[in-house]
Amino acid sequence: MRAAERPSATVAKATSALSLASALIVMLALADLAVRAALRLETRWDTFMYHVPFAALRAGLSIPYDMNDTMKPLYDGFPPLPYLFEGFLWRLTGSVNATGVVCYLAFSAFLIYCHFALRARFWLVGLITLTAPLVVIHMTVSYIDLFANALLAIGVSSCLYLYLFPERPSRAVMLGGLAGLAGAAWSKYQLVPVVALIFCFLAIVVLSRRRTNGFSRMQATALLLVALTVAAAPYGKNLALYGNPFWPVRMPVLSEMFPYTRDVIAETAVSQRPPPLKDYGQFNLFINSLFEINHPTHYDYRPRWIIDQGNAYLAFRMGGFWSTAVVIYLVAMMTMLVLYRRRVGIVASVAAVGTLCFVGFLPQSHELRYYMFIPLTWAATIGMLFPQFRVRWPRAAPVFLLVALGLFLHMASENQPHYQISKTDYIDAARDSGASRWWPLLQRGQPYCAVDMLPIGILLTGPTMSEYAIVDRTKEALCPGNSVIITSAGIQGPKGASQPRN
Repeated sequence: MRAAERPSATVAKATSALSLASALIVMLALADLAVRAALRLETRWDTFMYHVPFAALRAGLSIPYDMNDTMKPLYDGFPPLPYLFEGFLWRLTGSVNATGVVCYLAFSAFLIYCHFALRARFWLVGLITLTAPLVVIHMTVSYIDLFANALLAIGVSSCLYLYLFPERPSRAVMLGGLAGLAGAAWSKYQLVPVVALIFCFLAIVVLSRRRTNGFSRMQATALLLVALTVAAAPYGKNLALYGNPFWPVRMPVLSEMFPYTRDVIAETAVSQRPPPLKDYGQFNLFINSLFEINHPTHYDYRPRWIIDQGNAYLAFRMGGFWSTAVVIYLVAMMTMLVLYRRRVGIVASVAAVGTLCFVGFLPQSHELRYYMFIPLTWAATIGMLFPQFRVRWPRAAPVFLLVALGLFLHMASENQPHYQISKTDYIDAARDSGASRWWPLLQRGQPYCAVDMLPIGILLTGPTMSEYAIVDRTKEALCPGNSVIITSAGIQGPKGASQPRN
């Protein structure tokens, strides 16, 4: 009997050892990324074009900067939640670097929620999610994509939990899932169709039972309606004020009924697709991006993956989840679903594939940074199912952990630049962008109009973002009458003058 038990004991010890090693490695990675997020300000284009200005306005910070005319409609219409958090942390700490911590905190909240509400150990969820390069990159930047997707992943994984484990107490999971979906709707336009789809799935799961999650059907219906109302509030506001729920973006359907200033679909088709794939349909483009078909594995001039997947040709704005991990974890997730719950698992797998296909037809679906909930969700699903998988197939459990750990370590090596800790602050950003060279040429009390100088307009306000009054405009005709014109060519006289001052 003891001889028969020995292999099982050995396997159990191996699984425990791998679990402990994985937990320690994930905690070290998270600690490293926390320090990086606090010390390093992302200087890439979008940071100062609109993320930092939006956060400053949401926080009511007294920066003498009048936002660029093309950005103001986006500020008026875009969901405010991530910028409220960024602005709050900026005001609390007094440092613009705090805007780069918000995504890290949202991702941490996702891991904590998985650990305590979904019974998915944080280290396993972290091990799998940190294998996706874009997740690692976006944890330490002022871009708000990971913030929104972490909330959506909470909603999606909660829906799946309620479906897979109806026997478990799940009042907190239902509330958490609804909060996650509402928070995602308050964070990013691109995610609204996915939020709507998952909300429908959640409603079906909840209302198909006579009494579920500790709530009666009437109570559950009321909670769903409240969550739906909260999620729709920013879009109702836009419809009332601007006549378009997605103001200022052109609606993809019934567009003739709603006013708009930006046609994102047309812009994407022209400027945000790989040149060799401009004739591809959106779904084909998504598949090429998800599985990184024919993508280069090395660049001489930049890391393999970067924040927006720019500076490339065939892989321009494409990929970012690493094709090997995509295949392994999709197969692992669906295998665990089917092995654990048979028919229920098959239905869940079909729903997962259907959701992927749904995302594939959405505008900009090939830009995977907008849809990072995908790796977060398969990580949470595997995390939820692994305890049962370990019990039923104990010999397979350490093999899976070994593969997951190997994938993580390989990606940590590939993405080593995105783990490097170095201090980059506002002054560094101003110097690197060339904005600081203008400061000695400006005078306090004199209003200036920066013409066609995105994204450095807000950086022209001075070393403490308080010295010089800057109005940011796309063309001189939009500048205030008493302002001195600044262009990339130099400083002119008051509006309308042509002679340079320097």
